[in-house]
Amino acid sequence: MRRTASVATSLVATAVLTTPAGAAPAPTRTPVAAPRAAALACRAATPAGQPVTFSPKLALRPRHVNITGTLKLTACTSPDGSQQRLRSATLTMKGSGQASCSGASNITGTATITWRDGAGHRAGTSAITSTRRSISGYNPGDALLGGTVTHGVLTGRRVVGSATPTSDVTSCATGGLATLHAAGKIKFMR
Repeated sequence: MRRTASVATSLVATAVLTTPAGAAPAPTRTPVAAPRAAALACRAATPAGQPVTFSPKLALRPRHVNITGTLKLTACTSPDGSQQRLRSATLTMKGSGQASCSGASNITGTATITWRDGAGHRAGTSAITSTRRSISGYNPGDALLGGTVTHGVLTGRRVVGSATPTSDVTSCATGGLATLHAAGKIKFMR
């Protein structure tokens, strides 16, 4: 039951203009800036025995649902070189919205990250506010992986991420889904 959704990643399409032989010269193109590298990119996964929880359970019909969970951020790298000290973290999240098995809307949420350096020492904290207001797909928890760092390490950075369920989600349509294990990626963009 794996779907590719626009939530997972945003793709940018580039149009190439060609001019047939004998036609007027092509207009001058304005240079386009290269995409900015992420300040930080990490793997994200729910720890064993600590799934994301939905209360009440996700079901076929949308209803107000509270979402809580913890993610371990590991293998963090700094593609742009600005955050080489940060290597891992624990992210705790909570949020709510009108959610069902197929998506969520009216989403609000916050997350707190406690960062660790390469030696495992505490390297600061970050507060994130969710900016995704709706999501369609089988993982409404993805909505809490998009936002802005509002305080602490990486303040002002845009957060983008997605996760794929690693636990069975087929029960959502029949008996509801109360918990979810997932793994994915999260990036902190400049």
